[in-house]
Amino acid sequence: MKALVLSGGSPEADRSVLFRVLEQIADVGITDVGIVLGSAADTVRTAVGDGARFGVGVTYLPPTRRPGPGEAVRTARDWLGDDDFVTHPEDVLVPGGIGEQAEAFRSRRPAAQVVPGPAGVYFFTDDVHRAVDAVQAAAPGGPEITDVLRWMTDQGLEVVPAAPAGSGPAPIRP
Repeated sequence: MKALVLSGGSPEADRSVLFRVLEQIADVGITDVGIVLGSAADTVRTAVGDGARFGVGVTYLPPTRRPGPGEAVRTARDWLGDDDFVTHPEDVLVPGGIGEQAEAFRSRRPAAQVVPGPAGVYFFTDDVHRAVDAVQAAAPGGPEITDVLRWMTDQGLEVVPAAPAGSGPAPIRP
């Protein structure tokens, strides 16, 4: 499994949050991290380096044309390959980490799983690439993640929405 971190922030962004995001990713056993660079590319590269101090290896990916997980997935497709992955914004912490969600995703393997809480944290199988391609064709401005999730649901793929902690995920039905 890989992690795709969306780094679109300014050079003044609080890097300690990005560091904690990388630690939360490493805590669930994900060691292959791609960081989609934004306007603060040099600052991020200097602060994170090769990722070893966080327990991960980092690959830096080119900036997206527009922000958001849908466009980041499109940009990182070659690097992601057929691997399952989690998207995670650089400036968002999931309270308690992503361990419970990662375990649920690994055991159930829905096409997509939305992490409860902050926006932008999703688990995906490689089915998402077909969805991004389909949505991209219909929206030349770039794929919105809500459209990607809707397309997946319309195709009968299992999309597990965010659910309050302890209530268990329930699939979105087409």
